Amino acid sequence: MEELELLRKWLETLVAGLDAEVDERTRTQVMEYCGRAYALHHGNIEKVKAIKRSAKEIDELLGKLNQQENFWCGKWVRDGDTIYSVCEDCGCPLVRAGLVELSPTFCDCSRDWVKAVFETIFGRPAEVGLEQAIGRGDQVCEFTVRFEEKSGS
Repeated sequence: MEELELLRKWLETLVAGLDAEVDERTRTQVMEYCGRAYALHHGNIEKVKAIKRSAKEIDELLGKLNQQENFWCGKWVRDGDTIYSVCEDCGCPLVRAGLVELSPTFCDCSRDWVKAVFETIFGRPAEVGLEQAIGRGDQVCEFTVRFEEKSGS
């Protein structure tokens, strides 16, 4: 069995085991760790830090994020104190690479990737919601990030 196929089978078994044997809260926490680790180790956080240093305000920062090639599956749009993104295709790199099937389990990984990115941007905890998810049977993935602008920012 070639290594890529072995990895695909291993990941498939891991997800099946998480889904069958682990309570939802623990499964969510494990996938959140994975999303944060992906953001950190894939270089996303370093890109965000560089953009943050060059942007003076949140709208400028979002514009620069949206210009990054292969950074995210949709555009980030600000509406008052909420930032949102709608992805018409699953943004999970493991799904796109064919290493895993669509699964609601992986949606928590993506949500925490978003959380890690925006906590880096804001320099404080971010409230991230996953309103819709292709992996959960919806037509799109919709992420929301709520924030309060700090005075003097």
